[in-house]
Amino acid sequence: MWRTLKAVFYKELIDAVRDKRALRLAFLPPIYMVVFFSLGIGFAIHLQKEGNSNIQLHVTGHAPELVAWLEENQIVVKPHAGDLYHAVATGELDMGLTMPAEPRAAGVKAPLPVTLVYNAANQNVHGPLGRVRNLIYQYSSRNAAINVMARGLSPELISPVSIRETNVASEQQMGGLILAGVPLLLLMSAMMGSMGFSADMTAGERERRSLEPLLINPTPSSVIIVGKWLAAVCLTLSVVVLTLLLMSIALALLPFNEMGFRVEVGVSAILAIFWALLPVAMIAAALQLALGILSRSFKDAQTYMSLLVLLPMIPFFIVMTSPGIFSSWQLWVPLLGHQSVLKALLLGEGAPAWAFSAFWLSALPIVAAALWFAGRQLRRAKIIYG
Repeated sequence: MWRTLKAVFYKELIDAVRDKRALRLAFLPPIYMVVFFSLGIGFAIHLQKEGNSNIQLHVTGHAPELVAWLEENQIVVKPHAGDLYHAVATGELDMGLTMPAEPRAAGVKAPLPVTLVYNAANQNVHGPLGRVRNLIYQYSSRNAAINVMARGLSPELISPVSIRETNVASEQQMGGLILAGVPLLLLMSAMMGSMGFSADMTAGERERRSLEPLLINPTPSSVIIVGKWLAAVCLTLSVVVLTLLLMSIALALLPFNEMGFRVEVGVSAILAIFWALLPVAMIAAALQLALGILSRSFKDAQTYMSLLVLLPMIPFFIVMTSPGIFSSWQLWVPLLGHQSVLKALLLGEGAPAWAFSAFWLSALPIVAAALWFAGRQLRRAKIIYG
């Protein structure tokens, strides 16, 4: 039995290496995903850098001290001659600031009336708007403190409540805002790594009429399906290794420090991620073989198997919509527990020691059921000849 299992395993690996189309379908998507991820992160860093350094604020009226304060904090202030409200409403300008029409007389201590005009429906305005608003608040607080001190009073009188904020998150943990989609990318690579190979091992051989000679041999169908499954798992893991390698290089080269983040994924974290993805690869290969054996053609098998790629998106949206809700039972749910653990490993946090045991124990029944079903179908005349 072991010799037969080994023969089927090597036979499927050799066929997979010879199939250039299946190799392209397996190894090109991880490259595309990592490249697009890197380009997206790089573009976001560029936009944030440009947005913080080139904020333009169109103003009307006169308030020289406020304008000087804004320019001192690297805000480009430009006078506007027309109707500022109309310009912002029509989208000509992102935002503007109206000030008194006439210069204030010296010694006047009345509040300076200014109006910050913006269109909240414009998504591009929210970042610069927050910076300009904070600078105006700082200018107001500074002048209030100066006025109080000029009368011989303590500036603490105008601040009965002192608010301090302390962010205890490390730079590595702050990187989670950027790395939220990486676990989904890794899970998708594990789910789709052997899709083309599994389709060819089952529906492809059935379509080419090469499955019947294999079943003529006095070998249990379970041995044949397990040999195919082992080959599919090995091919999937090769795709996972390629994805992890490319992702590690991308995370090391991207300038996260320009956004105030620090992303360091060490060798131990990479090995832990690989160990966590191994049960996913086993589940994916087993389900793909079960679907492929029911398909009448290679194209039908690819269509059915493509639905499996959508499975990692379900836990991804669950974690994204409820980021603070985590229970230990989630580790026993395939893909849901992986999503949380992969995110923790990428952020430099440790995963529970028993999490990997939960991954394996929850994966084994699914794999066994799928392989048993696929092996049983191999002995049905309808499957072989239909």
